[in-house]
Amino acid sequence: MPLFNQMEELNNLLTLMRLQNNYIHELNKLIYAAVSDMTLANNHQFSEFVNHFSEFAHYHFSSEGYSQAAQLVQAYHYILLERLLDGQVLAAAEQMELAIGHLEMAAREMQVRFSPQIMLLTQGILLMEETQLKIIETLEAFLESAHPAPQLQN
Repeated sequence: MPLFNQMEELNNLLTLMRLQNNYIHELNKLIYAAVSDMTLANNHQFSEFVNHFSEFAHYHFSSEGYSQAAQLVQAYHYILLERLLDGQVLAAAEQMELAIGHLEMAAREMQVRFSPQIMLLTQGILLMEETQLKIIETLEAFLESAHPAPQLQN
């Protein structure tokens, strides 16, 4: 099977896994709300449904294969994010800082200061700087939160 098809199938599987988790979460909220209704809480069949659904969720989340797949996805996302925050991104940010410094020095000269192009460039590059910093901060936050947990050896 071509690599592209495998990646597409893996993405579809991961989407289904996330969807399944969302369904379980939403159904748990509905069950919690329904249990407060005494008519449902005293109904034997509803109680059995809750018991079996709880067991299903327990088996679903404790599945070794499922857990390993989730850990692999977490590690994969960490590596992907780490690659996004590579030396090129940081070098680009440094070059932007240098460009801003030079633009600010140019804007200090009287004949350049009131040029409409300089004013627009200054506003534009400051917005770009803010966006670049937000991208780097977000990637760093993702890396911190997505850092794969160390595996304990038995």
